[in-house]
Amino acid sequence: MSALVITRKLRQTIVGAALAMLAVGVLSLEAVTDASRNPEASGLAASEFGLFEGGDASFADFEGKPLVINFWASWCPACVAELPEIQAVHEEYGEMVTIVGVANTDDRSAALQLAEEVGLTYTLGDDPTGDLFRSLELIAMPSTVFITADGQVHEVFGGQLNEKALSERIATLVDES
Repeated sequence: MSALVITRKLRQTIVGAALAMLAVGVLSLEAVTDASRNPEASGLAASEFGLFEGGDASFADFEGKPLVINFWASWCPACVAELPEIQAVHEEYGEMVTIVGVANTDDRSAALQLAEEVGLTYTLGDDPTGDLFRSLELIAMPSTVFITADGQVHEVFGGQLNEKALSERIATLVDES
């Protein structure tokens, strides 16, 4: 019986291949773009959610200019890190695009407290059961959906966005709307 000898070079090759496969998997989960998806077909436009300020809204209420929907939660470290970045972009692009933050499967009081601590001024609502999140077949937290002014889903991004990446996506969204 012969022993398998793993040399340093072979180990580096194996580790390199494993990291490459992991990177491909993460990238495929992080950004899913499908401009052919229509929010009407997925029920997005008609989907209602509660607003933090009171009352209910649907995404159809925001038709007419590009819309960015960010799903977040107070229990999600990546979401918490992303919120100030989204607020900064809202302050820069608020006239050109509507940003709606939807707390996903979160305790409303915890989400409200975090929103106040961060100083969020864009529209906030919640999806306490996660039904809306699941109906969009989202899997990553946070997730951000970019919708053109004419109601077409432009991009669905799963994962944390920084200010630069969010600004670039919004500039593209505004240009295509």
